Amino acid sequence: MDDRISANITLWEAVKSQTAVRLGLGNTPGHEEIENMKRVATRIFEPLRRDVADGKPLAVTSFFRSADVNAAVGGSLSSQHTRGEAMDIDADIYGGCTNRELFDHVRSNLEFDQLIWEFGDNRSPDWIHVSLKASGNRREVLRSVRHGGKTEYYKI
Repeated sequence: MDDRISANITLWEAVKSQTAVRLGLGNTPGHEEIENMKRVATRIFEPLRRDVADGKPLAVTSFFRSADVNAAVGGSLSSQHTRGEAMDIDADIYGGCTNRELFDHVRSNLEFDQLIWEFGDNRSPDWIHVSLKASGNRREVLRSVRHGGKTEYYKI
């Protein structure tokens, strides 16, 4: 499974999941999910890699999740990851730019449905979550924080 969904992401990379492997869960998207993933990869990931990271790699830490994988990682029942509409990106792994730079670029320059500053501090998130639908994108910007072992989301 090495078909490309964009210039710099293979389908294998987009569906890889340590949780799926560890628990023996399937994580194979259908045609509609693959089309959604192609949209997110080409309209979100590729511009970030080109324009913010200067062509250097960005780590995709989560993209497609089957319903079983999503449940195993404690994802929301309505997670856009299960439809191939969302990805989590961490620039800090390769060091071409910062997660703050990714967040700010998406917010100011790209179409998106939801953009989440995932944990971190006031300087930079630990990673960003960004989603894109075929239509009806809300441009919702949130910040996630942990309180008492639970994740809470606040509009910013």
